[in-house]
Amino acid sequence: MNTTRASLLLRVRDRDDADAWRTFDAIYRPMLLRFALAKGLGHDAAEEIAQQCMTAVGEHIGSFEYDPQKGRFKAWLRTMAHNKLRNFFRDRRMAQAESGQLRGLEDDSDAPDETFDKLWMQQHLWHCLGELQRDVEPVTYDAFVAYVIEQKSVEEVCTAMNIKPNNLYTIKWRMTEKVAERMRLLLDGATDEL
Repeated sequence: MNTTRASLLLRVRDRDDADAWRTFDAIYRPMLLRFALAKGLGHDAAEEIAQQCMTAVGEHIGSFEYDPQKGRFKAWLRTMAHNKLRNFFRDRRMAQAESGQLRGLEDDSDAPDETFDKLWMQQHLWHCLGELQRDVEPVTYDAFVAYVIEQKSVEEVCTAMNIKPNNLYTIKWRMTEKVAERMRLLLDGATDEL
């Protein structure tokens, strides 16, 4: 892992740092898309919300100060995504009001947003797993995913991967340690308040 979250945020301030923007996009665009989908938007509308958020980050990241005492990037991004969704639903309600079709449109944007927090953690986890996939043997990665993520039985994984149960337990322990370390690096050690 060549960057922590704080350094990534500093690097994306430079619009010419294509590597930083690729990494940033790989982590946050899918999460923003999933967040919009979870809020009931169709795929095209969710893509539009994700794009609006990424554009807004590009426009405003220069004024964002990474200071955990003042506020976290996660809260800033969540507020931005929340506002984009609220604007989308408001505009849609106005259009439906003009056409007399208000039924069927729900705006739960004011509800407490555990969805964003859950997707935040999942997306960072998948990013770390993707990085680890490049660094470990395929059988190690596949066994870990099958056993830990897909929650297949020990017998099923060992048979499919042609490994012994003790090897699987060792894989689980080592990969869990590696994932935890990468998560700490990616999140600047801020796993207590993400």
